[in-house]
Amino acid sequence: MKKKYFIFLGKAGLIYYSWLFIILFISLIFGYEGTAKINWPMIIIGSLFVILFIYTLLNSYWNQNYLKLPYRFKIKINSKPTLVKKYWLFKIYQIKPVDYQKYYFFSH
Repeated sequence: MKKKYFIFLGKAGLIYYSWLFIILFISLIFGYEGTAKINWPMIIIGSLFVILFIYTLLNSYWNQNYLKLPYRFKIKINSKPTLVKKYWLFKIYQIKPVDYQKYYFFSH
């Protein structure tokens, strides 16, 4: 089974993406409050947000044996992800790794 990329949901996803989007909002604040034509703090912090967002999307995946979150090492899973809900091309899965809480994922 090849890697399936996802956006994780639930408490863990809410906390992680909140911190990620704080970086975006700080960049926007620097952009609106700056008076220079080229606002370097906004460009630097905005590019940091883009890099972290791409890193998050590329390092959030699961395959048959492992679950990988962007802020952890690979976690071994015993069972296959269970499909909770499906809407058109999008699916929400639930995974219960060994000795961890349940995780919910939004995937295609």
